[in-house]
Amino acid sequence: MGDLETVTSDSRQAVGEFLTAARAVPGSAWTRPSAPGKWSPGQVTEHVALGYELSHAVLRQTYTGWSLPRLLRPLLRRFGLRPILRRGAFGKPGRAPEPLRPGVSPAPQDALTARLQACSAALEADLAAAARTGQTAVDHPFFGRLPLVDLLRLQVIHARHHRRQLPGMTG
Repeated sequence: MGDLETVTSDSRQAVGEFLTAARAVPGSAWTRPSAPGKWSPGQVTEHVALGYELSHAVLRQTYTGWSLPRLLRPLLRRFGLRPILRRGAFGKPGRAPEPLRPGVSPAPQDALTARLQACSAALEADLAAAARTGQTAVDHPFFGRLPLVDLLRLQVIHARHHRRQLPGMTG
């Protein structure tokens, strides 16, 4: 799946592209859903930030939210996560897990883009520090034992997936 340095570089690029697109959203469109039942650009940005924050909490062993029963985690890893990592893309749209659902009213554009920038940088830095100590994996609340590189690779794929949902973005 790639070494951690390479995936960290990919993360910086994916988040940078996402932030450029998010910052280009007109203020009048920030809280307006793209269609009925869809998220606004602000909610999409919060959702991506929540993904980085959840991964950071998992790495730091401070995640206290809902978890999948341990017996089911290998199944979700095999049939849910592995295809995403192999394709480098998500499959058909689905409902976000509870810990990744944004609030109804997103924070201001500058606050959410700063939040995403900070949480992605924090995850990248702490992953590098963990790798330097010899840590190679985390115990993920949904996927079970997950290599550090795959933890970050999932966030890269996630950021690129949602970048396309911002106004003016197609790929």
